[in-house]
Amino acid sequence: MSGTPWGDASDLRTRMLRPGPRLSPELVAQNQRERLLAATAVAIAERGYEQTPVAELLRLSGISRTTFYQHFPGGKEECFLATVDAGMALALDAVSGACEGEEGWDERLERVFAALGDTVATHSAAARLCLMDAYSPGEQGLAHVDEALSRFSWLLTQALGQSPERAAVPPNVVNGIVGGVREVLAARVIAGEADKAPAVAADLLRWALAYRNPPTPLRRPRSRPPDDGASRFIVHDQVERIFGAVAATVVEKGYPAMTLEDIVKNASASLTTFYRHFDGKEDAFLAAYDATMAQAEAAAMPPFRWSRSWPLAVRAALEAFLAFFASEPVWARIAMVDALSAGPRALEHRARTLHLLDEIIQPGFEQAPDVPAIAGEAIGGAIYALIYEQVRRRGAEHLAQILPAVTYVALAPFIGAGEAVAVANKGALRSHGQGGRGTAESSPKRPPRCRRDT
Repeated sequence: MSGTPWGDASDLRTRMLRPGPRLSPELVAQNQRERLLAATAVAIAERGYEQTPVAELLRLSGISRTTFYQHFPGGKEECFLATVDAGMALALDAVSGACEGEEGWDERLERVFAALGDTVATHSAAARLCLMDAYSPGEQGLAHVDEALSRFSWLLTQALGQSPERAAVPPNVVNGIVGGVREVLAARVIAGEADKAPAVAADLLRWALAYRNPPTPLRRPRSRPPDDGASRFIVHDQVERIFGAVAATVVEKGYPAMTLEDIVKNASASLTTFYRHFDGKEDAFLAAYDATMAQAEAAAMPPFRWSRSWPLAVRAALEAFLAFFASEPVWARIAMVDALSAGPRALEHRARTLHLLDEIIQPGFEQAPDVPAIAGEAIGGAIYALIYEQVRRRGAEHLAQILPAVTYVALAPFIGAGEAVAVANKGALRSHGQGGRGTAESSPKRPPRCRRDT
């Protein structure tokens, strides 16, 4: 994984320029900066953000410590975020360039997705940095990625706007498409299969084109958040106290800054008690995360199985899934946002939870066998992206408001825009908690509060 847009990590030292009468200071500084960006992308791809010291960046790039801090006074984090921004900018430039030309909108959109796939395949280290490692510093990384993804959404909106059948695709659906594309490409990079990105990108284009203008607008439900104080940590035993302490500390400080001492203090437990159950803070976080997602799945599947048709069953399952996280806003933030900053193992756990939605999506392929197989994975990523966006912008308490959008994203490729928007809007003007039990129109009973399975 040595290739980057700024050079191959194996020969960065040989590209060193020295000031002289023929070389301007600006050119030398640019050369130094690009070598540092390349070294950062490769080192963090191989070692991870936390395990990469500044000394490793200096070794790979051939830059002195003094020169490094001249470029990045803020140290490793500033250098890292600059590398993320530069990688995202190069990808955006490739996509933006593909949008230009005199060809038809469909040919240009095909070039857009091809450019994205080629960029990931050609610069796998930088792709991993942008798609996976960018979240590592916590809030700073999240903000930089959010900004880049919003620009991708704008570009995709402009590209789709050239198609009369897609010019009115709702903005949040476009955001979901971008999120689904990101999740699928990230999964390939994490699996060491970046070379498959061009072929996957072609399938993702077919999936994206399945979204057409809804014949009627998606309506935002009138709903009220769960009552104040509805979300509580259950503290019946030592493990649950540790889970509660993990949650409280992550909310206060973020995962990267959380220490083992924070956990045991907030749990009123000893280190001996902690180590009886977990090997470290990462294991405790992952156990809490897995317990949360198991609870969410347990909330979603019964309504899915009770409903009278597949489209209604999808809506019912998603309604219950969102209701669970709306009733547990702290765990929603941890599962949908903070898990991104918890390192490679957390991303692997998160990737597995995307498949929780497979069971509700799979029947769609029986109804529409021409839909590309990648659609199931992409739809899961799109739904998670929309939940993430709502949690970040408005808070988990308002997740019910995106039910029509996530339902439409899940159904439109299989049953078409007209039927999908009809199902998505079903009951959209009802208040929270009204409707009959076991149908897509109903709001399921509040799921059990987050606690570990026994």
